[in-house]
Amino acid sequence: MPALQSEFDAFAAQHPGELSLAWAPVGAPDKVQTLGTTRDADAWSTIKVPIAVAALGHAGGAEKAPESMLTWVRAAIEWSDNDAAEALYTSLGADKVAEEAVETVLRAAGDTRTDVDPDEGENHGFGRSVWRVEDSARYVAHLPCASGDAAVVYDEMARIEAEQRWGLGALGDRARFKGGWGPSDHGYLVRQIGTLDHDGGRTAVAFLVAPSDDAHETATTTASALATWFAGRLGPADAGTCPGGEPTAPITLTPRPSGTTTEPGTATPTSPTPGSPAPTVSSPTDGTSRR
Repeated sequence: MPALQSEFDAFAAQHPGELSLAWAPVGAPDKVQTLGTTRDADAWSTIKVPIAVAALGHAGGAEKAPESMLTWVRAAIEWSDNDAAEALYTSLGADKVAEEAVETVLRAAGDTRTDVDPDEGENHGFGRSVWRVEDSARYVAHLPCASGDAAVVYDEMARIEAEQRWGLGALGDRARFKGGWGPSDHGYLVRQIGTLDHDGGRTAVAFLVAPSDDAHETATTTASALATWFAGRLGPADAGTCPGGEPTAPITLTPRPSGTTTEPGTATPTSPTPGSPAPTVSSPTDGTSRR
């Protein structure tokens, strides 16, 4: 670890700003290791993963969920649609009921302290939840081993749209991930959670990047460089598997139609089943400043 810390410090010195990284073997969320620190740890869109898992469970499972909900899951994960994520969150109930439903998913993974959607300050909402890098790594180390509903969401993390395939996405098909980005209290922040296949197993990874110039392009470029740097230092001891084997997703969501594109910040999910409520969002975003 001292040698890795020294290498990380050298990497960080070449990328002005703040970096933090956490990882654990999949199936071993109690073995999280960390490097670096960032003053902010806003969840942004990475929290859409446990929200989607909670919503499917609340609906009685993916096989019983209405088609509109499955559409929202796909949109919230694959292209980070905010309206779809809001619809999933609202489906859990009002206010504290929804918060507690998502926190229950996190607690099952060993995250004992994350407070979802804190009612504090002018800026609040589930994206502003403080999700520390080590807690998010702990969650994603558990995710592939969780229920079949979680497996549906985890499968979607392999289908992220091209323009959001930075960070772990730069490593190709062996990565599953979800990113998030936005202006936090001390500057612009991007982050990811995900897993990386290697040495016959998987490593759960979470990281945060806050570049000194507050630029989205700098942040995502640094994220890709960090993921590549880290992947080159993983070994067999970092690769884990689920103790009872990975659950199989009970359904596979319909792929996004070929040739479909969405402009940043204007994406909307495919029309829900007639009669289902239209999703709403509390505050619009421009797609590069907050997602």
